[in-house]
Amino acid sequence: MKLFSLLTTLTFAGAMSVGATFNPTPSMALSLECGASYKVVRGDSLSLIAKRAYGDGANFQFIYSANSQAIGSNPGLIAIGAVLQIPCLDKVTPSHADTSAIRREPTTKALPAPKPRQIRVIVGTDWAPFTDESQEQGGMMTEVTNVALSYAKGKPEYKIDFINDWGAHLQPLISDHAYDFSIAWFKPNCDVVDRLSDDSKFRCNNLDWSAPLFEQIIGYYTRADHPRPATYKDLFGLTVCRPSGYATFMMEENNLVEPNIVFKRPDKTTDCFKGLVDGTYDAVVLASDTAAGAINEIGAKDKVAFHEHLSQIATMHAVIAKTNPRGKEFLAALDSGIQKLKESGEWFQIVARHMAQHRAKTQ
Repeated sequence: MKLFSLLTTLTFAGAMSVGATFNPTPSMALSLECGASYKVVRGDSLSLIAKRAYGDGANFQFIYSANSQAIGSNPGLIAIGAVLQIPCLDKVTPSHADTSAIRREPTTKALPAPKPRQIRVIVGTDWAPFTDESQEQGGMMTEVTNVALSYAKGKPEYKIDFINDWGAHLQPLISDHAYDFSIAWFKPNCDVVDRLSDDSKFRCNNLDWSAPLFEQIIGYYTRADHPRPATYKDLFGLTVCRPSGYATFMMEENNLVEPNIVFKRPDKTTDCFKGLVDGTYDAVVLASDTAAGAINEIGAKDKVAFHEHLSQIATMHAVIAKTNPRGKEFLAALDSGIQKLKESGEWFQIVARHMAQHRAKTQ
């Protein structure tokens, strides 16, 4: 029988300096040394460990990404005795991805016809650090996909195009097989498809999914001076904010839909947290790394509480149409490259580099 450690609420207040003292008990509140291993004890949580390692509990996505297999699918519940690796945020490995695989020609230029056996991948922009034309290698997920395909069995030829109309990716570009893969899309829980929105139902019924490219922690936030929600049902009757354009399946899975909640969708992530602080909204649902940047931007660290026990994992994938005649073949090739990338440790090197660069810009 496993014992688990759970810290139910963390308020983003204050900061700790990063030192080199190993701390065997959380109650001592000493700092941890990055680059070393740490054994989980009673009372620990990822955010508490991150605060001791990096001075900011909001950086726990780094620790989860480095230890996802040891932690499992519930980042709010970590096993006592689990040994976690504490990565260093400032230790990054340069990329060796082949940038020639990313086509950047202007749309006015005559483009060569696709090769008959070439895997064609599309990606959008303006979603840092995951996919963004202005970033190194086109962003984290673009680089992961690029390197994974370069390692794929059979060494398939491939090309990655930025097409910045996200709404056209799944329909018609993927559905009509103009392209094979689009990256990176969150996978809903298709076991509860009846609870999901039409958009999520479309994904469940029409797409096949690669192995996970990334596992992102979705966080739930309230004001620090409000009562702690013990379960998702404690959010019923409240006004909940999630920015426009962001997937909602993680909320749908837990019945956080109207009329159970009042659902608001402003354009900006910072608008959600500004509204949370001024009382317009009661809760915010957002990826922890994105939330950390928004909270810092508006200077609300001491006013926002993060509820770790409600955290969920949302997995990002490359998707291909179920009707694609070569879908199974292309999926097997991509998945073989993803597996090799993760087994070699290069996957985390890519992820850590992009996350560290994004963190430096936003925090």
